[in-house]
Amino acid sequence: MKNVVKTILFVLGLVVIINVISFLLIPKQNIKKYGMLKTAKYEILAEKENTIDTIVVGDSLVYSAISPMEIWHNYGYTVYDCASPAQVMSENYNDIKVAIESQSPNVIFLEADGLFRNVRKQKWKNYYKRQLEYFAPIINYHNNWKKGIVNFLDSDSNINIYKGYKYITKVKPVTKKVQKKYTNEMKHTTTGENIPDDNLNYFKKIIALCNKNNIKLVFISLPNMKTWSYSKHIEVEKLAKEYNLEFIDFNIDNVLNIDWKKETKDKGGHLNYGGALKASKFIGEYLKNNNLVVSHKNDDDYTSWDKAYMAYKEDLKKNNN
Repeated sequence: MKNVVKTILFVLGLVVIINVISFLLIPKQNIKKYGMLKTAKYEILAEKENTIDTIVVGDSLVYSAISPMEIWHNYGYTVYDCASPAQVMSENYNDIKVAIESQSPNVIFLEADGLFRNVRKQKWKNYYKRQLEYFAPIINYHNNWKKGIVNFLDSDSNINIYKGYKYITKVKPVTKKVQKKYTNEMKHTTTGENIPDDNLNYFKKIIALCNKNNIKLVFISLPNMKTWSYSKHIEVEKLAKEYNLEFIDFNIDNVLNIDWKKETKDKGGHLNYGGALKASKFIGEYLKNNNLVVSHKNDDDYTSWDKAYMAYKEDLKKNNN
């Protein structure tokens, strides 16, 4: 019995130590050299409590299309991207759950494509590795102590200047093959695409979480010529009506007027910076026209966002040289 108790205490102590060390090593800026995950799950914890108005949750479509700094500059709204490559619904739920521990967002935009991602088809190693990294960030950030990148050393020089967005200027025009497939996929149909049960269950958890915290949840489908279809649109529209949610599908009639010859980084799969400017403006206008958030321009409590924007613009210049 004594050995069992000792083992339990040892494991508990190890868990505490791992999490304390992990906290110290989690960087505040999404820079590749820091070893950051593509997700903003931990980044958002570095933001001052209750200063984020809006969160955008989803996969790489999100961090390629929504630039919070552009929205801040033009509207004074604080937006944060919580996204990672091929992010699944369980991760969307976890990111929202973690974010609202320190933030009280008025609005959450949820990228709809993740509803149709079949987790069972993903390689289990990558999926469970990511879950383990979430539980113990030290796995991903263990070398940061060598670089002096620890929480108690962070200062304004390490403020997050992208807020989860990934800046990409690369241009790879959409091909005729992709265009033809997309045109066929977007033909009107009355048959919706099946949503896996696991994803539907986590969606319901997200709904409950948002309702409990008085958060407006909005479905979005960002411009995507490679995996989106009208059958997906039909299914999300039906789900949105069932739960009384608004659904903004940017793929219907190309509402953003995306130039697929210039504003995609990978032949129609994701937007580049040019496309992101259009998507970000739409989000800013939507928040403004629906009176969902207030502007924090000239608010002394948000001077860090002004500093972040100036650093953001400088970084864009460097990357363009």
